[in-house]
Amino acid sequence: MQTVEAAGLPIGDGHPARIMGVLNVSDQSPYEPSVFADPADAAAYVDELIDEGAEIIDVGLESANKRFEVLSAAEERERLDTAIETIERVTGEAVFSIETRYHEVAAAALDATFDMVNDVCGFADPELPRVCKAHDAAVVKMASPPDLERPGALADVDDIYDALTENLTGKTIIDPAFGGWSEDKTLDDDRETFRRLAAFGAIDRPMLVSINRKNFLGEIVGRETDGRLPASLAATALAVERGADVIRTHDVAETRDAARIGDTLGDRAALR
Repeated sequence: MQTVEAAGLPIGDGHPARIMGVLNVSDQSPYEPSVFADPADAAAYVDELIDEGAEIIDVGLESANKRFEVLSAAEERERLDTAIETIERVTGEAVFSIETRYHEVAAAALDATFDMVNDVCGFADPELPRVCKAHDAAVVKMASPPDLERPGALADVDDIYDALTENLTGKTIIDPAFGGWSEDKTLDDDRETFRRLAAFGAIDRPMLVSINRKNFLGEIVGRETDGRLPASLAATALAVERGADVIRTHDVAETRDAARIGDTLGDRAALR
Protein backbone atom coordinates (compact mmCIF):
# COMPACT_ATOMS: atom_id res chain seq x y z
CA MET A 1 0.00 0.00 0.00
CA GLN A 2 1.39 3.35 -1.04
CA THR A 3 1.80 5.94 1.69
CA VAL A 4 0.79 9.52 0.89
CA GLU A 5 2.21 12.51 2.73
CA ALA A 6 -0.09 15.47 3.26
CA ALA A 7 1.95 18.45 4.46
CA GLY A 8 4.24 16.04 6.29
CA LEU A 9 1.48 13.84 7.72
CA PRO A 10 1.95 10.24 6.50
CA ILE A 11 -1.26 8.47 5.53
CA GLY A 12 -1.30 4.77 4.71
CA ASP A 13 0.81 1.73 5.52
CA GLY A 14 2.25 1.53 9.01
CA HIS A 15 0.35 4.58 10.24
CA PRO A 16 -2.84 4.88 12.31
CA ALA A 17 -6.08 5.91 10.68
CA ARG A 18 -6.20 9.70 10.57
CA ILE A 19 -9.22 11.66 11.76
CA MET A 20 -10.59 14.39 9.48
CA GLY A 21 -12.79 16.97 11.17
CA VAL A 22 -15.18 19.15 9.19
CA LEU A 23 -15.83 22.89 8.96
CA ASN A 24 -18.48 24.31 6.62
CA VAL A 25 -18.77 27.88 5.43
CA SER A 26 -22.01 27.08 3.59
CA ASP A 27 -25.26 27.58 5.49
CA GLN A 28 -26.77 24.79 3.36
CA SER A 29 -24.76 22.16 5.19
CA PRO A 30 -27.04 19.65 6.96
CA TYR A 31 -24.86 19.61 10.10
CA GLU A 32 -25.53 23.01 11.67
CA PRO A 33 -22.88 22.89 14.44
CA SER A 34 -20.14 22.83 11.79
CA VAL A 35 -21.40 25.91 9.92
CA PHE A 36 -19.75 29.29 10.49
CA ALA A 37 -19.75 32.57 8.57
CA ASP A 38 -17.48 34.51 10.93
CA PRO A 39 -13.79 33.56 10.59
CA ALA A 40 -13.03 34.12 14.29
CA ASP A 41 -15.84 31.81 15.41
CA ALA A 42 -14.89 29.30 12.73
CA ALA A 43 -11.25 29.29 13.85
CA ALA A 44 -12.26 28.68 17.46
CA TYR A 45 -14.36 25.71 16.34
CA VAL A 46 -11.46 24.31 14.32
CA ASP A 47 -9.17 24.60 17.34
CA GLU A 48 -11.72 22.59 19.32
CA LEU A 49 -11.68 19.87 16.65
CA ILE A 50 -7.88 19.77 16.76
CA ASP A 51 -7.92 19.51 20.55
CA GLU A 52 -10.32 16.55 20.23
CA GLY A 53 -7.91 14.71 17.95
CA ALA A 54 -8.50 15.87 14.37
CA GLU A 55 -5.27 15.75 12.37
CA ILE A 56 -6.92 16.96 9.15
CA ILE A 57 -9.56 19.68 8.81
CA ASP A 58 -11.76 19.58 5.70
CA VAL A 59 -13.37 22.90 4.81
CA GLY A 60 -16.52 22.80 2.68
CA LEU A 61 -17.52 25.77 0.55
CA GLU A 62 -20.90 24.42 -0.55
CA SER A 63 -23.31 21.65 0.26
CA ALA A 64 -23.06 18.62 -2.01
CA ASN A 65 -26.69 17.76 -1.26
CA LYS A 66 -28.43 16.92 -4.54
CA ARG A 67 -31.37 19.17 -3.58
CA PHE A 68 -29.26 22.32 -4.05
CA GLU A 69 -27.96 23.87 -7.23
CA VAL A 70 -24.23 23.59 -7.79
CA LEU A 71 -22.17 26.72 -7.22
CA SER A 72 -19.97 27.97 -10.01
CA ALA A 73 -16.21 28.20 -9.59
CA ALA A 74 -16.56 31.98 -9.17
CA GLU A 75 -19.15 31.55 -6.42
CA GLU A 76 -16.97 29.03 -4.59
CA ARG A 77 -14.01 31.37 -4.97
CA GLU A 78 -15.95 34.14 -3.18
CA ARG A 79 -16.50 31.85 -0.19
CA LEU A 80 -12.88 30.76 -0.18
CA ASP A 81 -11.80 34.09 1.30
CA THR A 82 -13.70 33.27 4.50
CA ALA A 83 -12.06 29.84 4.63
CA ILE A 84 -8.58 31.29 4.13
CA GLU A 85 -9.07 33.90 6.85
CA THR A 86 -10.34 31.18 9.16
CA ILE A 87 -7.28 28.99 8.70
CA GLU A 88 -4.99 31.95 9.22
CA ARG A 89 -6.61 32.45 12.65
CA VAL A 90 -6.33 28.83 13.78
CA THR A 91 -3.70 28.32 16.49
CA GLY A 92 -3.60 24.50 16.47
CA GLU A 93 -1.58 22.32 14.14
CA ALA A 94 -3.38 20.32 11.45
CA VAL A 95 -3.42 19.55 7.75
CA PHE A 96 -5.98 21.79 6.05
CA SER A 97 -8.05 20.39 3.19
CA ILE A 98 -10.30 22.36 0.85
CA GLU A 99 -13.36 20.59 -0.55
CA THR A 100 -13.88 21.71 -4.14
CA ARG A 101 -14.58 20.36 -7.60
CA TYR A 102 -12.86 23.19 -9.49
CA HIS A 103 -9.17 23.53 -10.33
CA GLU A 104 -9.32 27.35 -10.04
CA VAL A 105 -10.52 27.12 -6.45
CA ALA A 106 -8.03 24.37 -5.61
CA ALA A 107 -5.16 26.45 -6.99
CA ALA A 108 -6.19 29.55 -5.02
CA ALA A 109 -6.54 27.52 -1.81
CA LEU A 110 -3.19 25.76 -2.25
CA ASP A 111 -1.52 29.07 -3.05
CA ALA A 112 -2.86 30.40 0.25
CA THR A 113 -3.00 28.41 3.49
CA PHE A 114 -4.37 25.02 2.43
CA ASP A 115 -2.38 21.78 2.19
CA MET A 116 -4.61 19.33 0.31
CA VAL A 117 -7.78 19.04 -1.77
CA ASN A 118 -10.93 16.94 -1.36
CA ASP A 119 -12.66 16.55 -4.73
CA VAL A 120 -16.21 15.16 -4.44
CA CYS A 121 -16.56 15.05 -8.24
CA GLY A 122 -13.69 12.63 -8.76
CA PHE A 123 -11.57 14.70 -11.14
CA ALA A 124 -14.48 15.64 -13.42
CA ASP A 125 -12.44 18.80 -13.89
CA PRO A 126 -9.36 17.29 -15.57
CA GLU A 127 -7.23 20.26 -14.56
CA LEU A 128 -7.75 19.62 -10.85
CA PRO A 129 -5.31 16.69 -10.50
CA ARG A 130 -2.78 18.64 -12.57
CA VAL A 131 -3.04 21.57 -10.14
CA CYS A 132 -2.49 19.18 -7.21
CA LYS A 133 0.54 17.65 -8.91
CA ALA A 134 2.01 21.09 -9.54
CA HIS A 135 1.64 21.92 -5.83
CA ASP A 136 2.82 18.45 -4.71
CA ALA A 137 -0.46 18.29 -2.77
CA ALA A 138 -2.38 15.27 -1.56
CA VAL A 139 -5.85 15.02 -3.10
CA VAL A 140 -8.90 12.94 -2.21
CA LYS A 141 -10.72 11.54 -5.22
CA MET A 142 -14.31 10.57 -4.46
CA ALA A 143 -15.89 8.00 -6.76
CA SER A 144 -18.06 9.94 -9.18
CA PRO A 145 -19.14 10.15 -12.81
CA PRO A 146 -17.12 12.59 -14.96
CA ASP A 147 -19.74 15.29 -14.38
CA LEU A 148 -19.24 18.43 -12.27
CA GLU A 149 -22.91 18.42 -11.25
CA ARG A 150 -23.29 14.77 -10.23
CA PRO A 151 -20.87 14.00 -7.39
CA GLY A 152 -20.89 10.46 -6.09
CA ALA A 153 -23.77 9.33 -8.30
CA LEU A 154 -22.43 5.81 -8.81
CA ALA A 155 -24.35 2.94 -7.25
CA ASP A 156 -22.72 -0.31 -8.38
CA VAL A 157 -19.63 -1.29 -6.38
CA ASP A 158 -17.74 -2.35 -9.49
CA ASP A 159 -18.44 1.03 -11.12
CA ILE A 160 -17.22 2.77 -7.96
CA TYR A 161 -14.05 0.69 -7.99
CA ASP A 162 -13.40 1.40 -11.66
CA ALA A 163 -13.91 5.15 -11.19
CA LEU A 164 -11.32 5.16 -8.42
CA THR A 165 -8.64 3.58 -10.58
CA GLU A 166 -8.60 6.29 -13.27
CA ASN A 167 -6.25 9.27 -13.61
CA LEU A 168 -4.71 9.04 -10.15
CA THR A 169 -1.88 11.28 -9.05
CA GLY A 170 1.01 9.97 -6.99
CA LYS A 171 -0.61 11.52 -3.90
CA THR A 172 -4.24 10.49 -4.43
CA ILE A 173 -6.39 9.21 -1.56
CA ILE A 174 -9.51 7.33 -2.72
CA ASP A 175 -13.05 7.73 -1.32
CA PRO A 176 -15.79 5.18 -2.20
CA ALA A 177 -18.54 7.82 -1.71
CA PHE A 178 -21.04 6.71 0.90
CA GLY A 179 -24.34 8.56 1.14
CA GLY A 180 -27.36 9.71 -0.83
CA TRP A 181 -25.58 11.43 -3.67
CA SER A 182 -28.22 10.46 -6.26
CA GLU A 183 -31.79 9.19 -6.50
CA ASP A 184 -30.56 5.91 -7.99
CA LYS A 185 -28.17 5.10 -5.16
CA THR A 186 -29.85 3.00 -2.45
CA LEU A 187 -29.05 2.13 1.13
CA ASP A 188 -28.43 -1.44 -0.05
CA ASP A 189 -25.78 -0.06 -2.43
CA ASP A 190 -24.00 1.63 0.49
CA ARG A 191 -24.16 -1.51 2.58
CA GLU A 192 -22.72 -3.61 -0.26
CA THR A 193 -19.91 -1.07 -0.74
CA PHE A 194 -19.14 -1.26 2.96
CA ARG A 195 -19.12 -5.06 2.95
CA ARG A 196 -16.58 -5.01 0.11
CA LEU A 197 -14.49 -2.19 1.54
CA ALA A 198 -11.35 -4.29 1.89
CA ALA A 199 -11.34 -4.93 -1.88
CA PHE A 200 -10.47 -1.28 -2.53
CA GLY A 201 -7.04 -1.98 -1.07
CA ALA A 202 -6.09 -3.47 -4.44
CA ILE A 203 -6.06 0.07 -5.88
CA ASP A 204 -2.90 0.61 -3.81
CA ARG A 205 -3.86 4.05 -2.50
CA PRO A 206 -4.83 5.20 1.00
CA MET A 207 -8.60 5.24 1.50
CA LEU A 208 -10.87 7.85 3.08
CA VAL A 209 -14.23 6.76 4.45
CA SER A 210 -17.04 9.18 5.29
CA ILE A 211 -19.84 7.28 7.08
CA ASN A 212 -20.64 9.58 10.01
CA ARG A 213 -24.34 9.09 10.91
CA LYS A 214 -25.18 8.03 7.34
CA ASN A 215 -28.65 6.76 6.42
CA PHE A 216 -27.48 3.24 5.60
CA LEU A 217 -26.39 2.89 9.23
CA GLY A 218 -29.51 4.56 10.59
CA GLU A 219 -31.79 2.09 8.82
CA ILE A 220 -29.95 -0.85 10.35
CA VAL A 221 -30.40 0.40 13.92
CA GLY A 222 -33.70 2.23 13.42
CA ARG A 223 -32.35 5.60 14.53
CA GLU A 224 -32.64 9.14 13.22
CA THR A 225 -29.50 11.24 12.74
CA ASP A 226 -29.24 12.42 16.36
CA GLY A 227 -29.24 8.84 17.63
CA ARG A 228 -26.78 7.32 15.17
CA LEU A 229 -23.47 8.01 16.89
CA PRO A 230 -23.07 4.51 18.39
CA ALA A 231 -23.75 2.95 14.98
CA SER A 232 -21.22 5.30 13.39
CA LEU A 233 -18.57 4.34 15.91
CA ALA A 234 -19.15 0.62 15.41
CA ALA A 235 -18.91 1.11 11.65
CA THR A 236 -15.76 3.21 12.08
CA ALA A 237 -13.94 0.40 13.88
CA LEU A 238 -14.99 -2.01 11.13
CA ALA A 239 -13.96 0.42 8.38
CA VAL A 240 -10.51 0.87 9.87
CA GLU A 241 -10.10 -2.88 10.21
CA ARG A 242 -11.05 -3.18 6.52
CA GLY A 243 -8.41 -0.70 5.43
CA ALA A 244 -9.67 2.85 5.91
CA ASP A 245 -6.76 5.26 6.40
CA VAL A 246 -8.75 8.47 6.95
CA ILE A 247 -12.11 8.79 8.69
CA ARG A 248 -14.06 11.98 7.93
CA THR A 249 -16.40 12.88 10.79
CA HIS A 250 -18.23 15.58 12.71
CA ASP A 251 -17.83 13.57 15.95
CA VAL A 252 -14.08 13.84 16.30
CA ALA A 253 -13.29 12.74 19.85
CA GLU A 254 -15.55 9.69 19.78
CA THR A 255 -14.51 8.67 16.28
CA ARG A 256 -10.84 8.91 17.20
CA ASP A 257 -11.40 6.35 19.95
CA ALA A 258 -13.34 4.01 17.66
CA ALA A 259 -10.62 4.24 15.00
CA ARG A 260 -7.99 3.37 17.60
CA ILE A 261 -9.95 0.23 18.52
CA GLY A 262 -10.06 -0.77 14.86
CA ASP A 263 -6.34 -0.10 14.51
CA THR A 264 -5.29 -1.90 17.68
CA LEU A 265 -7.67 -4.85 17.93
CA GLY A 266 -8.55 -5.35 14.29
CA ASP A 267 -6.67 -7.30 11.65
CA ARG A 268 -5.98 -4.33 9.39
CA ALA A 269 -2.36 -5.25 8.75
CA ALA A 270 -3.42 -8.55 7.18
CA LEU A 271 -5.12 -6.62 4.36
CA ARG A 272 -1.93 -4.87 3.25
